[in-house]
Amino acid sequence: MSTSKKVERFKRLIERQRTSPKIWDFSYVMLKNNLNIFKKFRNLVLNENKTKILDVGCGFKPYLKLFDKNKVEYIGVDFEKDTSDADFIASAEKFPFSDNSFDALIYSEVLEHIKDLNLALSEMKRVSKNGTLIFISSPFIFPEHGIPYDFQRLTQYFYKEKFKYDEIIEISPSNTSFSTPFVVFNLFIQSSPFKIFYFLKDLIFIINNTLAIIIDNIIKFLVSKLFKNYKRIFYSMPVGYALIIRIKK
Repeated sequence: MSTSKKVERFKRLIERQRTSPKIWDFSYVMLKNNLNIFKKFRNLVLNENKTKILDVGCGFKPYLKLFDKNKVEYIGVDFEKDTSDADFIASAEKFPFSDNSFDALIYSEVLEHIKDLNLALSEMKRVSKNGTLIFISSPFIFPEHGIPYDFQRLTQYFYKEKFKYDEIIEISPSNTSFSTPFVVFNLFIQSSPFKIFYFLKDLIFIINNTLAIIIDNIIKFLVSKLFKNYKRIFYSMPVGYALIIRIKK
């Protein structure tokens, strides 16, 4: 297969996983949660007539298909062109945009790859208008990836501290601590060099993801009925987080 065909195939896979995750995807529980929160973000953007969107670390712009191109100006920025459809090549630590430029920003699986996170957050707020909506998703219990540009894992308390003067509309852990081991096993299988898993991995992912969903539903019920005071513990080790934030200036 030619390089261009491989890139196009990878592009289609990423778009499908981000916008239509399937039970046989290795990180289904995180993808599904991220999509649910992103759809809430998109609805807020559309309902509030926010038309200028910046996708930071955009890659191949998988979320673009969820917007009407005739109603929004969707701009992508990434640090290299070869593996992205970026309109601008730049670091998240230094944007080529003026202050108060955007109505909405997207940071999908980006912040863990930024070396100077405080500078990047400063840039985020600089290019945001008052009331700008921001979508963030980031992994937590997740293997190293994007090597060597993988620098940190962020907790919900990090986000609460950094955005304490803004409006945090939602912070959603992807799953409970009890289902995380099933997803971690999926992650191991996905990256395993052992060919024995190649023909079995989709079946393994389906089984593990189904068990994870069942466990999460049971825990959700127990927390709502019996263990409300212990919710923090039950959700302390998710695979990742997804957030919606409204900037206040």
